[in-house]
Amino acid sequence: MHATIDHALFSLINHQPTPCLPEVLASPELFPYLEMNGVAGVLFYHLQRAGLQQLAPPDCYEALHDRFHFQIRRNMACAAAAKIVFRLLHTAGIPFLVLKGIALAEHVYPHFAMRTTSDLDILIRKDDLLRADLALTQAGYQSWDSTPQQALLNPPGYLASLEYHKPGIAFAYIHLHWHLVNTSTPATAFINQVDMERIWEKSVVAKVAATEVRLLCPEHLIIYLCEHALRVGHSFDRLILVCDILYAVKTYKAHLDWNNVATEAKALGLLNFAYLGLKIVQFYGGQEFLINDVLKKLAPPSLSRTERLFLSLQENHYRMRGSSYLVYLALSKGPVNKMSLILRTIFPPRPILAQRGRCKLHTQTNTLYFHRIREITSHLYKMLKLCYRTIYP
Repeated sequence: MHATIDHALFSLINHQPTPCLPEVLASPELFPYLEMNGVAGVLFYHLQRAGLQQLAPPDCYEALHDRFHFQIRRNMACAAAAKIVFRLLHTAGIPFLVLKGIALAEHVYPHFAMRTTSDLDILIRKDDLLRADLALTQAGYQSWDSTPQQALLNPPGYLASLEYHKPGIAFAYIHLHWHLVNTSTPATAFINQVDMERIWEKSVVAKVAATEVRLLCPEHLIIYLCEHALRVGHSFDRLILVCDILYAVKTYKAHLDWNNVATEAKALGLLNFAYLGLKIVQFYGGQEFLINDVLKKLAPPSLSRTERLFLSLQENHYRMRGSSYLVYLALSKGPVNKMSLILRTIFPPRPILAQRGRCKLHTQTNTLYFHRIREITSHLYKMLKLCYRTIYP
């Protein structure tokens, strides 16, 4: 049924409703599935726009309607909270970019309530972290998962962010980044190619929450959304990650030079991420915009077996967090680098494990690594089952 829901959703997005839409709308699985994937607002918007709301049973329509209007209220509250944070950073003289979330809701999606928001992602320069921390802590925000002094010591290719909490704000937390790549799975195979100054130089001025801010340029936005969706902690596990990229492509299609997208992706060392991400979006619902001629411009010289296996999982609607580790393995060239990646994944630096688990740094080493090994074993077992079902259907 899940594959049928996926097909019905993206057919509706592309203004070509499938005949199975009434059956999908009547399914008791629909609303929980949409909520889990963060796309209830997407379905409701397109259902309304197509004038097909009468196809939905009353209880289904009411649930979608209530969720959509709840998201309007929530996004408005988040925009108000974001405006306060933006003002704090502007007052402190700290340049910043707004990533994902509220920026996508305002600039990429056709309606503000289609994109859920849970946290506020802000990119600053690494040298500005201590000043940004001071501005936030003086306003009552507290770093939650580590301290700025400790986080600044994280090795390149690992976590490059801090979470800030404050009681009573609309966001679950403020996520302060100083690098686009932010992962507990080592990104050592490509991290050194990501030129952050290039990101800053090409960023653009726009308004978010009625405040002048900077955003990623369209080319970098699409590349970043692909990299973000393909992080091991996401692995395109939810349809909202597909929709983020799809609507970004739809929004900027008239201004995008795909040769330039390919050039930027290659310069940043993220060509494989961009190609695989867009290939997945093409499969789900981007056939109209992501034609094969576009994808050829971004195609790497070849795809490894593990990358092809990951694509097969997605094309079989097997979206599982952790499965894009197959892509990370492919980017680590040679058996020595692959073994190094595996060992670093199982045994990352203690501060990374502590920050990821929001534990105190003095937590016993064996406790941290025991939980890590148990987590990896569980994901590996599930992924092997899915791979077997894909190879031997």
